[in-house]
Amino acid sequence: MGFKTYNNKSIGDKCHSDYLRALNAKGVIRVDNDGNAVFPANINAPIGALAYIRPTAIDALTAPRVADKIAAASKNGTWGDEILVIKTKEYMGKTSPDDGQESDGYLSGVKYSNETRGAYYYATGWRSTDREEATAGAFQENIRADKAEAAMRSMAIDRNAFFFSGVKDKSLKAPVYGLLNEPGLTPYVVAKQGKSGSSKWTDKTIEEIANDVVDAYATMQQQSDGNAALSLAGGKKLKLLVSPASEALLKKSNEFGRSAMENLKGSFGESLEIIAVPQMAKANSNSDVFYLMIDGDGVEALLNSYIEMARVYPIFIKDSVTSQKISAATSGCVAQLPMMIVRYTGI
Repeated sequence: MGFKTYNNKSIGDKCHSDYLRALNAKGVIRVDNDGNAVFPANINAPIGALAYIRPTAIDALTAPRVADKIAAASKNGTWGDEILVIKTKEYMGKTSPDDGQESDGYLSGVKYSNETRGAYYYATGWRSTDREEATAGAFQENIRADKAEAAMRSMAIDRNAFFFSGVKDKSLKAPVYGLLNEPGLTPYVVAKQGKSGSSKWTDKTIEEIANDVVDAYATMQQQSDGNAALSLAGGKKLKLLVSPASEALLKKSNEFGRSAMENLKGSFGESLEIIAVPQMAKANSNSDVFYLMIDGDGVEALLNSYIEMARVYPIFIKDSVTSQKISAATSGCVAQLPMMIVRYTGI
């Protein structure tokens, strides 16, 4: 007979009542007077229902990382897809003087286009032996749960990395790009030189550092035909992505006790969100960069795309070894509104 079991539920949970009854009838498991399940020694019990994995393993996978702060993770496609097609449409049209006749002037229309991205599948897993479990158990540790959590963390770390760097793999049916190599973004703007003759923030005054960000916003306004200001007025956050070192320089005070961050808060108020991103360090020709971006009305500037965040396979036991495979799939980062993203280098 077959039974559906749940790894995150106790064997004594009511969802396992039929399963427990069958095991009890066969003498695999018996129930004591208090209703507790008791396992006879040295049995090869069905591991799917007996293994317990702490919920924190899932929390480690889904907890927000830097990529998820920049753009919310978005599920696209289904398991097995090799190519992701992102449909875009641009409303186009002009008006003409109305002469009271039929529409013989300009006609409006819609321009459709597609962005194609690949799907990258990756996997990890964990394995433990009865000797490892006995040793860890002596220290009151659950080695299965710890190894499962390590696997989940590995998946989360790699998904975060793929968002920034994309994936280079010959097996891909189409490219998987990251934020740093997304071909749809506008070219880098080289920051202006300060009074010191250098464009690097380490050599600039706090006013010059703040002005670089203000200049980036002006560039965004120009290339978006004013849509950036509309998004800002509509409550969208202006996100400044900088390296951890650059974030520290934003907080550095001058002789009057004022910082570049305070200047920026004066310009943008609480609408400016500063996010420290390790990948911004030496990202362009060994130079630190910063990105300034804002989401549009109903459309995020960046698509943080995945197909499956974690596909957890059954837990298997063979002799004295217990193992489990965990897979995932990503389609990387896609710039949905390139006009709302500005990149500066040379800082």
